[in-house]
Amino acid sequence: MTSLQSLDNETYEEYLIRIGSSKEELGLSWSKIATLMNEYLNEDFTESKYRKEFHLLTRGISIGVKKSSTDEYRREIEDKTIELQKQKYQFQDQKREFNNKIKMIAKFEHLKDEISTSIKQLEKVKPLPYSPAKESPSYIRANVLFSDFHYGQESDNSLNKYNPRVFDKRFNHLVSKTIYYCQKHNVDELTIASIGDQIAGFIHLTSRIEQSEDVISQTQYISERLSEAVAEIAKFVPKVRVINLIGNHSRTFQSKNEAILKENFENIIPWYMETRLREFDNIELLKGEDGYFIDESFKKPHIYVHGDLDHVTTSARQLPQFLGVIPQYIFQGHIHHDTVKDFGRTTVVSNGSLCGVDSYAVSKRMYSDAMQKMHIFDVDGRIEYKIDINLQEVK
Repeated sequence: MTSLQSLDNETYEEYLIRIGSSKEELGLSWSKIATLMNEYLNEDFTESKYRKEFHLLTRGISIGVKKSSTDEYRREIEDKTIELQKQKYQFQDQKREFNNKIKMIAKFEHLKDEISTSIKQLEKVKPLPYSPAKESPSYIRANVLFSDFHYGQESDNSLNKYNPRVFDKRFNHLVSKTIYYCQKHNVDELTIASIGDQIAGFIHLTSRIEQSEDVISQTQYISERLSEAVAEIAKFVPKVRVINLIGNHSRTFQSKNEAILKENFENIIPWYMETRLREFDNIELLKGEDGYFIDESFKKPHIYVHGDLDHVTTSARQLPQFLGVIPQYIFQGHIHHDTVKDFGRTTVVSNGSLCGVDSYAVSKRMYSDAMQKMHIFDVDGRIEYKIDINLQEVK
């Protein structure tokens, strides 16, 4: 970006030409340029002097280039001209990127305003009444992994059909099965781990092509559906803990190099749920601030991540070094495949997806059933029963 101050070893003439040539891009008037030049020269001239000198200098450069008989001098002048043009274009690129970021931040703030309004309207027409479950302590704990819903995505290929209507059917089936297994195993405390990529977002070209709704509508809808699901499950389970993590599909910027963890549409979800479920005494809402959550309520900790930053083959090695704890389990999503792998003291459990295979997966010849996972723990916090909730045939 072009500096408004003089550069090291820059002459007055070079300074005036550089600032004057970038006048429009920098949003400067000749009065402002006069102020800069007067500060540089410690003078008090009017803008007229600098404006005329600028035009004389640029005209002189042009004439000098034409009349110069030496290639060396001509190249020097051309190099300076090219450098000025480069600075001009760099500034234009930076300005465009900055404006794009401002637009996205405004969109994010607009989403919060829209959701705040929608919550108030929903509470009037669609309240979530609190009906506590009957308490009969069994001390049996369980978790269910909710990940990779990719709500808003539309897929219709030879192996899978998925759209918002199919999502509703699969999600309803997932919730009913969760309640069924909680009752079957007399679960006293359930951890619902919503570990990211619940919306399709817009980070990939195929994501944008295969979408039926914009990212704001996706976030609003999935926040409400999760709130309704947790409220329904809480009627049958004495204590419900909800962990919310962000995924990569919901980041506000398409480029992962520009995105930071805070700038993610899924950060809206726990904020929404806190408001919607505030009357439920048996629901505890938890959030992983930096893309992970350490559950220390067991004898040995369990760690939850989305998986885009912690691959299944390396997370058991990297996360203990990063966090300073050795987990008994690492639960993650992202790869859309049901896998369980032991790495010494840690078992890494990867969840499937609710959406199933899309056009990208088909083109790469990758397949996995639409499914989610549930686990029943023994008194030592070890998985006693692994339950696969298959959703592939729900259409």
